[in-house]
Amino acid sequence: MFDRSIYFPYPDYTTCCRMWKVFIEQYGGVLTTDFPLNTLAHMSSGYSAGSIRKTAEFVLTPFRREKLSSRPLKLAEFIGPLSQCAVTDKETMEEVIKPMIDKPLPFTNDAKRRKDIEAALRGDDEGGDAKKKKKKGK
Repeated sequence: MFDRSIYFPYPDYTTCCRMWKVFIEQYGGVLTTDFPLNTLAHMSSGYSAGSIRKTAEFVLTPFRREKLSSRPLKLAEFIGPLSQCAVTDKETMEEVIKPMIDKPLPFTNDAKRRKDIEAALRGDDEGGDAKKKKKKGK
């Protein structure tokens, strides 16, 4: 096990839309106005950016790029290659992230901040700052 870990979250819907557009255009694809980019972004939830890039690269072969003018891209062309990539479901993601969240880093003051928030939620004033405890009469 490593002493430190870095968490890179999976891309959200907006980022997926942008990545699909960028990667498709990067590999020579042309998106028409009726291409369901939003559906593709929803389908790629749980896939990494590398999986999305790999899928776009796999679909847009030199032969396929030649045929784009007569046969525009379809959603179905991306489903098969995307399904061959590794996907992480929500439960597995939570399993991986939970230990990182439960163990705050010593240099971030997360433990103190959490303690203060929990105290505030309970209604205790002990968690507040000394500056905030000034007398109201002055």
